Amino acid sequence: MVKLSKEKRDRLIVLIIGTLAVASGLWFGVIKTRRQQLEDSKGRLEEAKDKLDKAKARVQQAERVELEKEAAARKLKVIEQTMASGVDLYSWAYLLLEKTRAGHEVNIIDVTRPAKGEVGMLAQFPYDAAIFSVRGTAFYHQFGKFLADFENQFPFFRVQSLSLSPGSESSVASDDSSGRVGNEMLQFKMDIVALIKPTQ
Repeated sequence: MVKLSKEKRDRLIVLIIGTLAVASGLWFGVIKTRRQQLEDSKGRLEEAKDKLDKAKARVQQAERVELEKEAAARKLKVIEQTMASGVDLYSWAYLLLEKTRAGHEVNIIDVTRPAKGEVGMLAQFPYDAAIFSVRGTAFYHQFGKFLADFENQFPFFRVQSLSLSPGSESSVASDDSSGRVGNEMLQFKMDIVALIKPTQ
């Protein structure tokens, strides 16, 4: 082993300590900082990829939503074709009820003149409403079928204030041709709220 003088040994120790200090300074000051920056960059890159994937999904959804919107607009136009235009609401309501009554043993006795008003359901709702009352007679099951067909055929109508009562004294006798008993006959009264097509 080589014997060093005290002065050389002290210089060597200072040189080793200085080298270690510079190396640790480089490690903590440059290399570790750069490594942290690389990890941060990888994290930002992953976030950017996630955002890109989400944006692609939104673009695909936007196309689908646009197609659904166009289909809904076409469906709305078809429904609006059967809505009242606001000119002669009474004739429109009566003809509509007669058309729906066909195929059902329902007797429409009275249809009141429709009163035009606001629907009052939603703010800035683009439709007005025609409210009219209908009175009539029918057998229980026939009235149920008529009402179901009416509501299914006209989704923009709302039946409200429906009242049913037993049929009149003249309907108590049995009907031999259909096998029904007269006490099944009902008198009904209902209010119908129908949307009116907006004028454009």
